[in-house]
Amino acid sequence: MKTFKEYLSESKKQYEFRVKIAGQVTNEQEDAMKVLLGRFTNTDTLQGLKKSKTPIQAVPLDFPQIKNCEVNIYEFTLDYPTTQQELTEYLSRELGVSKQQLVVRRPGEPTEEYQHAEPTTREGALLDDPDYKESPNATFEDYYGDKYNTGFVKELNDLLKLERKARGEQIPETGAAKFNTDSPAGTKTVLQQAPDPRK
Repeated sequence: MKTFKEYLSESKKQYEFRVKIAGQVTNEQEDAMKVLLGRFTNTDTLQGLKKSKTPIQAVPLDFPQIKNCEVNIYEFTLDYPTTQQELTEYLSRELGVSKQQLVVRRPGEPTEEYQHAEPTTREGALLDDPDYKESPNATFEDYYGDKYNTGFVKELNDLLKLERKARGEQIPETGAAKFNTDSPAGTKTVLQQAPDPRK
C-alpha cells in the first residue's frame, strides 16, 4: 500500500501565472520577485522565470490609465495553489509597485486569449482578391448601387416628413409634378419655336 507522501508526490499539480508590470523594473526587483515567489514552490527561489518586454505603447493593454510605457511580462509556474488577487496584493506590497502598474493573469483566460494573434492562412493582400472569398455571402447591393441609393433617399425623405410633422408644418400632398414639359407647348426651346429665316 502507498504512503500519503507517495500519493502526494504523484498528484503534484503546477499552477501557471503571468505577471505584467508597466514601466521600468530594476534587477533588484526581479531578484526579489524570484525570492518572493519561492514561497509558492518547493525551492527557496523560483526557477524557470521567463521574461519578455513589449515596446513602448501609447496605451498598453491591461493598463488603460497609464500612457507611453513598456510592459514587462513574467511567466512562471508555482507548485502550491494561490489566487491572482493574493499574488497581486503580495507582489505589489513587497516590491513597492502600485496596483495600477501590476496585473496578474492566468494563461488561457479570456482577457489573455484576445491578445494572441490568430495565424492567418490567407496568401496575399485582401484587396488583390476580386471575388472577396473572405466573405462569400456578402450582398453588395445592400451597400451601394442604384437600389441602395433609391432606398437611402426614400429613407431620408421619410425622416424629413416625420420631422416636419413633429414641428407642426403642413406637408404638401404628393401628386404629379408640374413642369413645362407636361404640355406639348412647352417641349420646344425658343430657338426651336422661331420661324426658319431661310424659308
